[in-house]
Amino acid sequence: MATVFERGWKPLSAALDALGVAAFACVFGAINLQVFMRYVANHPVSWSEEFPTLAFAVAVLWAAAVTLRAADHIVFELLTDLLPRKLQLVVAALAYSGVAGIFAVAFPAIADFALYMKVLSSPILRIRYDFVFSFFAFFIGMVALRSAVAGLSSLVWLVRGDPATRSGNGADPCKVQQAPL
Repeated sequence: MATVFERGWKPLSAALDALGVAAFACVFGAINLQVFMRYVANHPVSWSEEFPTLAFAVAVLWAAAVTLRAADHIVFELLTDLLPRKLQLVVAALAYSGVAGIFAVAFPAIADFALYMKVLSSPILRIRYDFVFSFFAFFIGMVALRSAVAGLSSLVWLVRGDPATRSGNGADPCKVQQAPL
């Protein structure tokens, strides 16, 4: 049975996914328009080269920060699978905490750089680069937050005991099956 949080998360998750899909659809539409205008209408439009580049960067960073689950990423578990279960949880907690710490330390400098980029804008559409770079800062912040939550959940599982062995249906933080934040 789904908890209240899980039931409440599904509409928000669907909305966040829809924003990512819409961004990728804009990229696809702009590229198709560019091809049509250049090769069929023989009247290329200049903005159609710049817009897909910026929209693709924004779409990828949005998707990676918000909609992708940790289980969607490629991981190498060759060594950790050989460890005892409790040691797997310790390694997972240390790894997630390390990523969270590195990204949290880098975040202020990245946010400062994103804010600095307000002095520049794209040459054709005049989109300020601080808007584009703010998605990278958002991505860094979300990775830090999600890694901190995953590291804490690994520690909680280590202290309380493994729910997968108690009830048989718990998510495994060592197998990076956490829900997206």
